[in-house]
Amino acid sequence: MTVTAKITAKDGYRCAPRGSTIETIPFGEIVTGQIAEWALADKAASRMVKKGPAPENKARRPRETKAGK
Repeated sequence: MTVTAKITAKDGYRCAPRGSTIETIPFGEIVTGQIAEWALADKAASRMVKKGPAPENKARRPRETKAGK
């Protein structure tokens, strides 16, 4: 499963995903993969959760009760 995160550091997040070249990812940018994992570990991002379809509410039958005498 791919990790997805949103950069929350006000000054952006700096990392070097390609080796020696440092890149700055701006505040609010959504990142995935290795960069997302690094940013989460450095507390510079918040994890984004995929929301799937809402679960169906199944109708329940009322419990059967015996009639009183």
